[in-house]
Amino acid sequence: MYGLCLLAALLGALPLGWTQLSGQACLDGFTKSKSDFVLELNDSVTAGATFLSSPTLDRGRDCMEACCRTLGCNLALVELVEGHDDLINSCFLMNCLYKQDFVCKLVRKKGFLSYVLLDVSSKYLQRWDEIEGNDDPPIARVSKDVKTQPSQNVMLSGVESFDKEGIASYEWNLLEGDPDVVMETMTDQPAFLQVSNLHNGTYIFELVVTDTANHQSSATVTVTVLTQEETEEYCLAPKKVGRCRGSFRRWYYNPDFNDCEEFVFGGCKPNKNNYVRKEDCRQTCVNLSVCDGHCHPTQFRCADGCCIDGLLECDDTPDCSDHSDEASCDKYDRGFKKLQELEPPNSRARCVDLPETGSCRAAFSRWYYDPFSEKCMGFTYGGCQGNGNNFMNQAECEQFCKGVSASAEVAIAVFLGICILVVLAVIGYCYLKKKKSSSSRRRQPTVNSTPISTTEDTEHLVYNRTTKPV
Repeated sequence: MYGLCLLAALLGALPLGWTQLSGQACLDGFTKSKSDFVLELNDSVTAGATFLSSPTLDRGRDCMEACCRTLGCNLALVELVEGHDDLINSCFLMNCLYKQDFVCKLVRKKGFLSYVLLDVSSKYLQRWDEIEGNDDPPIARVSKDVKTQPSQNVMLSGVESFDKEGIASYEWNLLEGDPDVVMETMTDQPAFLQVSNLHNGTYIFELVVTDTANHQSSATVTVTVLTQEETEEYCLAPKKVGRCRGSFRRWYYNPDFNDCEEFVFGGCKPNKNNYVRKEDCRQTCVNLSVCDGHCHPTQFRCADGCCIDGLLECDDTPDCSDHSDEASCDKYDRGFKKLQELEPPNSRARCVDLPETGSCRAAFSRWYYDPFSEKCMGFTYGGCQGNGNNFMNQAECEQFCKGVSASAEVAIAVFLGICILVVLAVIGYCYLKKKKSSSSRRRQPTVNSTPISTTEDTEHLVYNRTTKPV
């Protein structure tokens, strides 16, 4: 079918394709794909393929040998010199596997030829024949391989399994890994498997599907629980755009926010903190325990150097693997108790105040502290105003004022009272002195002036006004 975009999905766990072979041994590891097909770069890289390099070479065999020497290479694409079978103009090396799926897409274009590693091609061709042939057995299809953190739950799916007459049953088995792993299938959705109680290491799960004619097919999926060293590569490596200048949407894990963020990937030379889907990134890295000892201010540092959310410390549930987050919790009890015992300066000075009933005329039973007898006594409170030596019950009064005696506390109260009186006396003296000085300035006579009697002047004015002839 000319013009068809070739997309093959491989079954099981496939090697990355680095053979480390040379010469004829390397060449024997490749098979030719269909002629006159070129890589559709944008769709392939968007799906997870990685461009590795483009060495300057003269022959197709040299391009295949370069692929053998390049880590991750499983496809060598060459542009042929017109009229020659082995002379080439260009060589392109690709890693077409992403999470164990063959994600490269090829479209028809004259003059190009691709070489694919045999172990990759055989799985691809097998899958292609199963789809287009007339074979009756079902086709088992499982989730892509998963990387995750210890104690994280993983959901595996076989829902893409296919049979023309329908799948009759799904059966999940553990082929490799810690047998203490917990596997739970859903009664109403047997194609799904939830896996929990995962610890560091590799787990291989097998799905066996059976069709209505009792034919079976199987597929495997690998779950890798990352070690601390692997976590540093897959989750803690900084965001890397790469040298190429393409523009592809990718996701990386940001440990500062414990979440995955989007960035633009250039298309080549990625690091491992580079994910096609946000869901893959979150499954691999979110809620990881960082163990390099460099914890964010909002995190708690475990004794082994791991970092957890600071709110998890002393919550009565161990979250550090060494339980160090629950080891020193009594410091909070001591600190809180100490804070309770702290008192503002002179807060107990009110214990020496005389009880005040206030100006209102209600009648409430209250208690006051008597510093002379060092006991709490009852009195009747009117309901408003009053002072601080006023407690709702005897117990509260005794707890607050316990130990206050008349000697020290009364001395403090008297001293404060004297200080207040002294300040008031100084203010009054200054006021009176200023007033007296102002009065003296108003009464001082002027030079060459004759004092005039106010009484005489008044009498003179009255006389003039009353004796004026009519």
